[in-house]
Amino acid sequence: MTKPRSKTPRKPPSRRARLRAWLGGRTPADQRWYKRVVRLAVVVLPAGFLLLVVFFGAAYALVDIPDPSEISQAHSTLVLDRHGRMIARLHAEADRVDVPLSEIPKVIKHAVIAAEDHNFYKHSGVSIPAMVRAALVNVTGLGVRQGGSTITQQYVKNAYVGNERSLWRKVKEAVVALKLERKHSKDEILADYLNTIYFGRGAYGIEAASRTYFSRSARTLTLEQAALLAGIIRAPEFYDPVREAAYPRATARRDRVLDQMADLGYIERSDAAAAKAKKVEVKRGTTAGSNAVAGAHFVEDVRRKLVAQYGGSLVYSGGLTVRTTLDLKLQKLAEAAVRGVLNKASDPEAALVAIDNATGGVVAMVGGREFSERQFNLASQGRRQAGSAFKPFVLGAAIDDGISIRSQFKAPARITLKTGFEPWKVENYDKRDYGTIDLLEATEFSVNTVFAQLILKVGPQRAAAIAQQAGITSKLSAVPSLTLGTSPVSPLELAGAYADFATGGMHAAPYTITSIAKADGKEIFRAEVAPVRALDEPVANTVAYALQQVVSKGTGGRARLAGRPVGGKTGTTENHIDAWFVGFTKQISTAVWMGYPEGKRTMEHVRGIAVTGGSFPAQIWHTFMEKAVEGMPVEGFGRPTFGGETLSPSPSPSPTPTPSTTVLPSLTPSQSPEPKPSPSKSKPSPSPSAPPP
Repeated sequence: MTKPRSKTPRKPPSRRARLRAWLGGRTPADQRWYKRVVRLAVVVLPAGFLLLVVFFGAAYALVDIPDPSEISQAHSTLVLDRHGRMIARLHAEADRVDVPLSEIPKVIKHAVIAAEDHNFYKHSGVSIPAMVRAALVNVTGLGVRQGGSTITQQYVKNAYVGNERSLWRKVKEAVVALKLERKHSKDEILADYLNTIYFGRGAYGIEAASRTYFSRSARTLTLEQAALLAGIIRAPEFYDPVREAAYPRATARRDRVLDQMADLGYIERSDAAAAKAKKVEVKRGTTAGSNAVAGAHFVEDVRRKLVAQYGGSLVYSGGLTVRTTLDLKLQKLAEAAVRGVLNKASDPEAALVAIDNATGGVVAMVGGREFSERQFNLASQGRRQAGSAFKPFVLGAAIDDGISIRSQFKAPARITLKTGFEPWKVENYDKRDYGTIDLLEATEFSVNTVFAQLILKVGPQRAAAIAQQAGITSKLSAVPSLTLGTSPVSPLELAGAYADFATGGMHAAPYTITSIAKADGKEIFRAEVAPVRALDEPVANTVAYALQQVVSKGTGGRARLAGRPVGGKTGTTENHIDAWFVGFTKQISTAVWMGYPEGKRTMEHVRGIAVTGGSFPAQIWHTFMEKAVEGMPVEGFGRPTFGGETLSPSPSPSPTPTPSTTVLPSLTPSQSPEPKPSPSKSKPSPSPSAPPP
C-alpha cells in the first residue's frame, strides 16, 4: 500500500518568471510586436519627458510675476435689459479690509490650511502629488471632481492670471506660484490669500466674510465658525448654509474640516466633537451690491445663476456684460401694478411673471412687494397650489383624448365619486347646482364637480402628462384632486405653460439671460431659443377659446382688455390661502399669485372680502396688461375644434349632505368682489357675472 504524497503549497512564480512564460507562450510574431512596443516606449517616454521639461523651462524663463500695478482692477458686471438699457451693476463692496496675518487667529489659518492645502508649509508652490491625484480623480470620475491647486496657486489665479480654462493658463499659474514662493515668505502668501479669497455673497477676504456670515470681526471667530468659512471656499454658492438645500452640505463640509484639523494636530479630538455638536447659524444678506433701478428680484435671480455658473470672482470683478430678457418699461409697469393694488402694509404679498410667448423670455418679474424685506423670489422660487388655474390642463387632456368640448356633464352642488380607493367628495365653490352643462361652461364658471368627473374620465396621469408637456416642471401628484390644483407650482411655470395656449401649442422654455460677454467683448454665452411642439394645435386653440370665455363671460371678468382678445383662468385654493389669475394675449402671458409667503394663512378677511383669483389678482393682471400691450398688434388666437366624442350626462350621483374637504368656502353677497348668478337646475346664463372659482 503506497503512502499518499503530502500536498505542499507551491511557491508562486516570480514576476520575471511570469514575464518569461508570457513571452515563451506567444507566437514569434507576438514576441516581435512586444519587443517593438518596449523599444518605442524606451524612446518615446524619455523624449516626451524631455520636451515637457524644455517647455516648462521656457515658460519659467518667459513668464514674470506681474507688477502690482499691472494686476487687472476689479470691474463691475453690467446687467442690461433686452433693449440694452442698464438695469443694475453687480459688484463687491469697496470696503474690503486687509488684516495682517499676526492679527488673524490661528484657528482660521489652521482651518483654511486643513481644508485647502495640508502641505502648504512643505511644498514650493506647486504640489505634484496633489495635481496627479486630482487628475486621477477627474479621469476616473469622468469629469472635473477635484482640484490640485495649492493655496499659492489659488492666490495666483485670483490675483494674477485669472480663471480662464486653458493649458497655458495652468502653466502660467504654476510658474508664477513657484516664483512667488521664492520672492515671498509662506506667511506673506497666506496673508494675501486670506485677504483676497472669495467666500460667496460678494465677500472677498476673511474679514468681509466674517462680517457677512456672522456680523463679527474675523478676530473673534469661534472654531466652528472658522471651519465653516474654510469649508465654503471650495464652492461658496454650493455650501452657503443660508440656502435650505445647501444646509446639510455646509454642515457636513464643516465637520470634515474639523476632523482634518484634528488629524493634522491643530486641535484636540474633543474640541472637534464639541464644535461639530453646535448648530450652524449664519445671518442672511450679502456684501454684494446691485443698485438695481428696477427688478431687484429679477436681478437677484440672474445673479445667482451667474455666480453658480462662473463663480463670484468673475461676476463681481470681471467686467461682464449680461444682456437679459427683461423689458425695463414693462418691469416698472408690473411693479407699479402690484404696489397700486396692494398699497396697504397689512395686505398679503403678490408675485407676477410676464413671458414673451414667442421666445419664452421673461419680460417682467415681481418676486414680492419689497426686495429689501424678502429676497426670496416668490415668482421663480415660490411654489404654491394652483387651485382652479390647473383646470385648463385637465381640459386639454380631454380634448387631446378626443372628447368634445360640447360634452355634457351633470353639475350638482356636491358629488361623491368612486376612485378605486375611498369615495371622493367634491363640492362647488359656491355650493350651487348648475344642472347639466357642457365643458365650455364648466370652464367659464370653474365648476368643481364637472372637472372632478372629467379627470376620472381622462385619468390623473394623463392630465399630469399634458401639464408637463406644456411646461410645468414641478413634480405633480397624479391623483384625482390634481384637477383642483393640489400640486404646488411656481408663477414662472404657469406663465410659461399658459403661453402654449396662445401660440397654438408651441412651447418656448422661460429664460432670463440672452447673452454674456467678457470685459474684452468676447461672448461666452448666448441663449438658443428653440420653441418646440408641446400640444397639438387644435388642442391648444380649443383650450384658448374656452379660456377666452372665462374672461368675457365667467370668473375672470375683471381681466378684460377693451378691444383685445384675452384668455385666462382664475384659481383659489382651500381656505383662501392662495389666489391666482393667469392669462394671456397673443404676445404676452402673465401669471399673478397672491398670498402670504409663510403659507397656511387664510385671506378670508382682506379689506372686507375673501380673496379669490377673480378679485385682486385679476385686478393686478388687468392693471399691468392694459398698459403693457399698448402699441402691440391686436391679434386673435387659432381656430378651435368642437369635434370629437360628445359625452352625455350619466345619471345624477347622490349628493353628499356634508361639505367636502376639498371645497373652498363661499363669499357672502356683501363680501363678494363680483356678483353671482342665480341658482338654477338648468344651464347658467352666459352673463359676465359669475361666482369666484
